[in-house]
Amino acid sequence: MDAGTSAVLGAAVGVVGTALAAAIAGIAGQRQVRAEHRHWRRQLRRDAYAAFIVKADEVHGALRGIEAELARPGHDLDGLRGALNDTRRLVQGDLADAQTAVELEGPEMLARMAGELTKSLSACSAAIQARIIGREGSDALGANESHRIRRFLNHVLNKREQFVSHARKAIDV
Repeated sequence: MDAGTSAVLGAAVGVVGTALAAAIAGIAGQRQVRAEHRHWRRQLRRDAYAAFIVKADEVHGALRGIEAELARPGHDLDGLRGALNDTRRLVQGDLADAQTAVELEGPEMLARMAGELTKSLSACSAAIQARIIGREGSDALGANESHRIRRFLNHVLNKREQFVSHARKAIDV
């Protein structure tokens, strides 16, 4: 092989090496972008799930407090009606907004579970409302009435636990 051929061959190898290095760098860059995108999506989901749970817990806590106060003789029925109305607005406002974020971020199973949890909280609110409609005095709820409301509250906790369990899996925690 003469010097000219050797130089051409060397240059060709150099060009191929440069092209190969550029291709490898491009592939690595694409992998990095995909990894960053997956991380970003997980973070969006985590934030949506966390915001939803915080609002669901806020509603649950309010309902639990209302039930406990209703079970106490001498409660302020008008104050409890106001607290229940505030809680219902929270379900229809902040909790509904947080549920929408979960629905957008997905996956479908978690969106469905968020809807079930919201419905359970709404049903619990309705059960309490049904127990205080038409009440005039400040007599405590009967044992059966309190038990029924606590069953609703416990059902909500089960739905919450299911949502959190699936949310952890969805964000690979």
